Amino acid sequence: MQLLPELQLAPQPLQLGQVHLWLLDVRQFNNPLAEQALLLMSNDERERAQKFIRGKEEYIASRWLLRRVLGQYLQLAPASLVFSRREKGKPYIANNPLRFNLSHSGHWALLALAQDMELGVDIEQSRDSRDLLGIAENYYHPDEYAQLRQRQGDEQIRFFYQLWTLKEALLKAMGVGISAGLENLNFTVQHPITVSLSPTLQAQSVTDKWQFHQWQLPDTGYCALAAANADLPQTCWFDPLLALA
Repeated sequence: MQLLPELQLAPQPLQLGQVHLWLLDVRQFNNPLAEQALLLMSNDERERAQKFIRGKEEYIASRWLLRRVLGQYLQLAPASLVFSRREKGKPYIANNPLRFNLSHSGHWALLALAQDMELGVDIEQSRDSRDLLGIAENYYHPDEYAQLRQRQGDEQIRFFYQLWTLKEALLKAMGVGISAGLENLNFTVQHPITVSLSPTLQAQSVTDKWQFHQWQLPDTGYCALAAANADLPQTCWFDPLLALA
């Protein structure tokens, strides 16, 4: 697992074989930006935001991140973007090679983009209240659960989130979501990260050449990237509050 690299302060052209990652700390998302976000959002997005009892600010911030960054790459007005959805709900921009995926947890929102490369990203803020072994027993592959039980303390927490973020990132990249079953993936997290898929998931996979990156955030956060590519993609990280100012 890598430590989070320094965030770049200016956007760069997105090259083939690259993944750009935009990390937003929602704690820095102020009221003027929230007001701007509401103007950029669609009616459906605004209606959904009003239904949140908790997490409203995080949802609005993540929609701002998605629309501002995609608008920058596509050279389109952020408010004009129209999202289509695949059969299992994965969003995309019709008739465009740009691929993207969004995740948010706690005070973090993360957006990944690539050209002609299916990808998925997951970010998780660890929570002390979670029964990690109980969750893993029900949702992880038996081999993964056995390895988790062998670990203690911080090592067990880190290993749990390594697996969780990798699983979610890959299922999102495949466009199937966690309803496909986290237990149908069996990860080996030593470098290089590898995965075994159940026959059902193998039939749904767009490739057998999945590549993975994984990072630990400064304050008990974890994130993972899954990309359908023959080689491990180069990654570049950006701070949207500075790069889009």
